[in-house]
Amino acid sequence: MSTFKGLMISRNHAWIEIVNQLMEEMNMEITAVPEWKRSFQDNQHYHYVLVDLDGGVSPQQLQISSTTVLIGLSSEDDFEQARNWLVGGAKDVILFPEEKQRLLDLMKVTNQQLTFQKETEAGYGAGQVHAFYSAKGGSGKTLLATMAAQSFSIHQDLKVLVIDLNAQFGNMDVLFGAQPFRSYYDLIPVMDEMDMRHLLNISTVHEETQVTFISGPVDPTKAEAIPDELITRLIRVARYNYDVVILDLPSVINNLTFTGLNEANHIHYVLTPDSLGMRAFRNASELFNRFQIGRNEELSVIVNRVHSKSELNESHIKKIIDRDVNGLVRSDFFSIQADVNMGESFFKKKKDKGTNKVTKDMKKYVDEFVKRTKG
Repeated sequence: MSTFKGLMISRNHAWIEIVNQLMEEMNMEITAVPEWKRSFQDNQHYHYVLVDLDGGVSPQQLQISSTTVLIGLSSEDDFEQARNWLVGGAKDVILFPEEKQRLLDLMKVTNQQLTFQKETEAGYGAGQVHAFYSAKGGSGKTLLATMAAQSFSIHQDLKVLVIDLNAQFGNMDVLFGAQPFRSYYDLIPVMDEMDMRHLLNISTVHEETQVTFISGPVDPTKAEAIPDELITRLIRVARYNYDVVILDLPSVINNLTFTGLNEANHIHYVLTPDSLGMRAFRNASELFNRFQIGRNEELSVIVNRVHSKSELNESHIKKIIDRDVNGLVRSDFFSIQADVNMGESFFKKKKDKGTNKVTKDMKKYVDEFVKRTKG
């Protein structure tokens, strides 16, 4: 029998029978009751509470534990009802029984997340925050951040969370081959009491690499409404539960970017080997110095799209920026584009060294970074 237990609140015997059958498929134990009583939670911890929304109960009445996953079941496609329950802490609202397969899929994924959460309990607070940033747009930082996340997870056996802070039109979900329907914008109502449960509600787990990622809103008006405090709290809760938190930052310096840079333990600056890249780096360096960001060993430089025909080579770049280059990533557009278009994992197994120049160079960079910073 599974270690996960569920409670179903419903008077609909047909629904209870369907849910029982679904739980049998997952080898899970489910208890059905006609109404909620506080004593249920006091006497037994339930990992899931499934609520028949046609029964008229509200999320405020339940008062369930923050470690319990709340899922609503509704016979009608009612937007306002679904919104109220999602704001009230529900992980999802399922149109039932039409979407019974979606309920099954959701619980399978959530079981993985709950297992993951349990495994992290012994290592709270130890997570490192890595910000991938470039003052020049189109430098390839999102792609390199995704590869680094997958390498940290696959090759270093670390629990990794990626947060896409390109709040308006981020495309990290494309690189993971996913279409998340929630973002950290949905955390605004619970900002003051945010915990791991809320992160699990809006996150997506990439099954092949076990990297978890959180997307930003694709609506510019929503992006403008995100409070600075939300991002700070999000990052701090994340580092409390993951080994590595990777931030993909926008090139523009705004409050969101500045918050990400300030919260980072390490900044990975992605530089292109051309005059525009050098100028952008110089401007960023002046800003970093002014605000004491990325001091000493807290900043690494990755030169991306290195080619024999590049405007500048490594020795030129070292002289211009007056610091070491920590990683060189060769240009290999045609080889990498197929993986990007298909949403394929860049690394699949621990022995994978990469299938092209870009992935090989990023694996090497991550390996050397871990070795360099272990002491």
